[in-house]
Amino acid sequence: MRPENWITIVGTALTATLTALGLYYGPKIAVRRSLEQFRSQKWWERKASAYDELIRAASRLLAYHSDCWEQQTRGWRWTEDRQKESDEKRKEALAVLETFSDLGGFVISEAAGKVVKRLQASEEPTGGENPVEYHDRASDALIKELVVLKECAVLDLDLTIVPRPFSKGNS
Repeated sequence: MRPENWITIVGTALTATLTALGLYYGPKIAVRRSLEQFRSQKWWERKASAYDELIRAASRLLAYHSDCWEQQTRGWRWTEDRQKESDEKRKEALAVLETFSDLGGFVISEAAGKVVKRLQASEEPTGGENPVEYHDRASDALIKELVVLKECAVLDLDLTIVPRPFSKGNS
C-alpha cells in the first residue's frame, strides 16, 4: 500500500472514531448540564418564593401594627369581625416567621435568618410599654428590618435591581 492510502485510511478511521465519541458523549454532557441548570433554577425559585413569603409576612405585621397604632391613637373601634380577621392575619404572618426561623440558613441566607429572629423579637412586648408605644416600636422595627430583608433577598438571589427614574408624571 502506498502512503497516500494509509493517510486516507487513518484519516477516515480518526474521523469515524471522533464522530462516534461525539455521538456517545455529547448527549450525556448535554443532559448532565441541562439537569444541573434545571436544579439550579428550581433552587433559585425556591429561595425567591421563601423571600417573597417572608417579605409578605413582615408587611402584614407592619400593617397590623400600623392599624393598631391608628386605632389606639385615634380612639377608633374595630368591629369584632375586623378584629378577628386582623388577629388571624397576624398569627399567619408569625407562623411564617416561625417556619423560617426554624429552617435557619437552609433556604434563606444566614443574614436573612438573623433578620427573621429580630422580627420575631420585635413582636414581644417589653415591660412597662403601653399599647401605643408597643405598636409604634414594633412598626419602626418592622420598617427597618423589611429594608434589610429586601437587601438580603437582592444579594442572595443575585438580582440586579435598577431604580425607576423619577418623572413629574409619575408621582
